[in-house]
Amino acid sequence: MYTQMLCGLYERNEVLCIRAIFASGLLRAIRFLQVHFSNLCHDINTSTSSSTITHLGLRACMDKIMRPDPELSEFINHVCEGENWEGIIRRIWPNTKYLDVIVTGAMAQYIPMLDYYSGGLHKVSYTIMPNMTYFECIPLDDNSTHRIVDFANVEVGKEYEIVVTTQSGLYRYKVGDVLYMTGFQNSTPQVKFVSRKNVLLNMDIDNTDEFELQNAIESASTLLKTFNARVVEYTSYANVKSIPGHYVMYLELLTNDTATEPDHEVLGQCSLAIEEALNSVY
Repeated sequence: MYTQMLCGLYERNEVLCIRAIFASGLLRAIRFLQVHFSNLCHDINTSTSSSTITHLGLRACMDKIMRPDPELSEFINHVCEGENWEGIIRRIWPNTKYLDVIVTGAMAQYIPMLDYYSGGLHKVSYTIMPNMTYFECIPLDDNSTHRIVDFANVEVGKEYEIVVTTQSGLYRYKVGDVLYMTGFQNSTPQVKFVSRKNVLLNMDIDNTDEFELQNAIESASTLLKTFNARVVEYTSYANVKSIPGHYVMYLELLTNDTATEPDHEVLGQCSLAIEEALNSVY
């Protein structure tokens, strides 16, 4: 990651897109920059390869790329040494048009932090081209789970579970993804991935999926914003060892000002907000 970050800083004005497979990976890269920006600035200023680059072939390649650039080094150091990292992506890479990462399902929890670091880049929809696979959809708001609509007959603003039939072998199966129809490109539907259609937490007869859990966490996030705090990451599990059973959630918070960070009373209010946002069965 060190050499990738170093190249990205050298070519900061040429970067149009920042890509990672998952949102969590991109946030780890931002965290890496927070920890190592001083070393990166030193290498840019002196045009010397860090001792952390131990692969000889990689060091040889970096020696061809690197050049002394005190002005760039000073700029990166000035931007990164402050505590406020809001919009840091656009400040370092001003021509960034989009972040190419997966933010659906469990990765949806990272969207607020991506917005924070990027300064709010535009969200996009996907246009699925039905030239290799035949797509069908099951409406989620329909009482009958057997009603299936063709991909061309979906309605904008509704959610569907996707069904595919492969060209090779004509295998037909549910993918398990929930899609939200945002519009059409000519006659082809444009979609936004919402979540996986499965149960994330369960103790008895309650069923809490990741979309519902994400909405509950966002209820707590709304309270935390008044204290300049954000939810960086969270995880959860169903505790069935105690009576009554209950959900246990761990939240990692980012605070911009330690003087106004939330106390135990505020965290208790967040816990209550999460509980009230969950389904009535729980």
